[in-house]
Amino acid sequence: MMEHKDYWKQKLTPFDAELAIMVESVTGKPCELKNGGDNFFFEADYGNHANEPDYILAIWDAIEGRTGKRLLEIKDEPERHALFVRVKFSDTQYPGIIRATRDQSPQETFGKIYCHKLVEIRAIQVERDNAESVLQFVGNGEWEIERRPGGKAMFHFRNAAGSVYAHAPEHSYIVYVAPERFEIVDKETFEKEYELR
Repeated sequence: MMEHKDYWKQKLTPFDAELAIMVESVTGKPCELKNGGDNFFFEADYGNHANEPDYILAIWDAIEGRTGKRLLEIKDEPERHALFVRVKFSDTQYPGIIRATRDQSPQETFGKIYCHKLVEIRAIQVERDNAESVLQFVGNGEWEIERRPGGKAMFHFRNAAGSVYAHAPEHSYIVYVAPERFEIVDKETFEKEYELR
């Protein structure tokens, strides 16, 4: 029996869906994920901001931060006003939410202070033994952990407007941007650019 043409969408994680939503929200243009075999790809159409290089760089950085080591390719196609992005499918499945918490006011002071080129930021690392501080930092959320020895974990929380979820893999960092706004940065990128004060 032939598989349905959209079978590959089962390989997408909630984090991948959040990536598409994030790109649409910052560019103001639709973002469609497409099948690339062992990866998916999409275009971030920055036509609304073609004359704003800092804005384009911010989009680039946000995509890099959210995809981490799974990012296979990202390149600027200025004549089309778009970033072409290719991302490896995740090898990890996250069945079953095993921990949730109540809503409360975010308390970003639970994060530690890091320095980057003499600029201080507040951030917290997503670790299971740091679970309560992570929840206090962003104000809401739930943990999703694989039910097997050595299973990986993901922390989900509402960001900004509250209707959009952010997904932070274990060991990544959540960076405070503005009240109730946070950015997720993978461990390797974060620790290359920041050090604890």
